[in-house]
Amino acid sequence: MANPDETRDGATRDPSRLEAEAAALARALRAGELPVDELRRRTERVAGELQDVLAEANGGHAAIDTRTGETITPLAPEPERIELADVAHALSNLSRFAGQGKCFYSVARHSVHVSLEVGARGGSRAARRWGLLHDASEAYLSDVPAPVKRSLPGYTSAERRLQAAVRDAVGLELTAEDERLVDAADGAIGQYELAVHFPSERRKKPSLEVDPSDIDPGTGPKALFLERAEELGLE
Repeated sequence: MANPDETRDGATRDPSRLEAEAAALARALRAGELPVDELRRRTERVAGELQDVLAEANGGHAAIDTRTGETITPLAPEPERIELADVAHALSNLSRFAGQGKCFYSVARHSVHVSLEVGARGGSRAARRWGLLHDASEAYLSDVPAPVKRSLPGYTSAERRLQAAVRDAVGLELTAEDERLVDAADGAIGQYELAVHFPSERRKKPSLEVDPSDIDPGTGPKALFLERAEELGLE
């Protein structure tokens, strides 16, 4: 049995140590002593440990109900609890951009577009699968706009745990090239979507291999997601 006072990497989870690390990170931020990416990485690690400490004080991380009638604990996810049907249902009901776009545009449809774009750019089967599932963690955490996520300690840590659980659930192994390709397609499509939903002179639509209008507009996002999953052999 795991020691409740240990972190996932085996270090001792000592509240006083975490307090000291948080204070040191704050000083480093003010002094500009660390690159932003490194500072964010360290902050996320500490925030993730603090989430665990808080959960222990409350009797452990709590579970949420899912559409299929089961439960999952988003902050301590078990791969066997992740169901594709739950992911498809939730992402089809989640709107991109915190619902602030000119119309409802689901995370599920965005995910299908990313998967198709990855395929059109020559991505492997694993990359195409990850293109479809790259936002699957949002089925259990909800969608947080990227500008908020960057300054919301703890969310990225929780997201990373869930993404790892999703990959384990479907037996997905990715190369660094797979991840780079999915990130590139996701970024380009995100820019395209922003230009559509929040048009301005400063926003330009990037060139895409797959035009979003080519994705059947008459099919609901949940059905689109599940159809793409079937094409990719995901169960």
